[in-house]
Amino acid sequence: MFPELFTIGNLTVHSYGLMIALGVLISAAGLYREAPGENINPDHVLEAVIASVFFGLIGARLLYVLLNWDYFSANPVEILFAQFAGLSFFGGLFLGASVLFFWSRWRRIGFLKLADLMAPYLALGYAFGRLGCFLNGCCYGRVADLPWAMPAAMADDLLRHPVQLYAALGALVVFALLKYLRPRRPFIGFVLISLFALYGLLRFTTEFFREEEAVWLGLTAAQNFSLALTLLSVIIILVVGSYVGWSGDKKGVKKKGKGAKK
Repeated sequence: MFPELFTIGNLTVHSYGLMIALGVLISAAGLYREAPGENINPDHVLEAVIASVFFGLIGARLLYVLLNWDYFSANPVEILFAQFAGLSFFGGLFLGASVLFFWSRWRRIGFLKLADLMAPYLALGYAFGRLGCFLNGCCYGRVADLPWAMPAAMADDLLRHPVQLYAALGALVVFALLKYLRPRRPFIGFVLISLFALYGLLRFTTEFFREEEAVWLGLTAAQNFSLALTLLSVIIILVVGSYVGWSGDKKGVKKKGKGAKK
């Protein structure tokens, strides 16, 4: 693993931080290019990216600290110094989305419309983040006897599942799928809810290969939350889709055709 890529003077470039930065920059570039297609000002999208990323990182750190409070209560100084590790995607997702909601109201942009635009790139950013985990040697997998198993820098010399790569590959699939679905969405907000459903499924699956303790029903805390998130998202999609008829029109409201009477 390569937690530190290189050093220039007193500046050390960490692989985790570099991957996060690359994910943000590439996602921002893609969003800037695609924003006009959704009739959204590209400059406003960049503002949204900056705000959601900044508060998303804060939320990711806060949730990680809370989940590991036994350690941080004894080492409070380390709460503020993450050293490019110790972030929870769920915390970043929900605080970042909350800030995005209030920001979109301030800019008078439809939140769900903006969220649909950003959702695929959130999955792409997650893929870059997991690549950073792999290079950093954190969030490692269970011990495995497989041809592609490898050691983790923050664990020991045992060979383990490269679960970070599993997650990164899965996130790229989610990114491609959401990009495909967006122009075909049956209702505004469909892409965002689909992101929640697919991410929950991905995280639930990859947790089986991670070195995490079970907390309830033989599942980890992340698995229980992921399962609930996926089920709730699927229910919302089915309910809303049934209401709008899967075509964007409310039930009982018929479009007027060329031969329709006025």
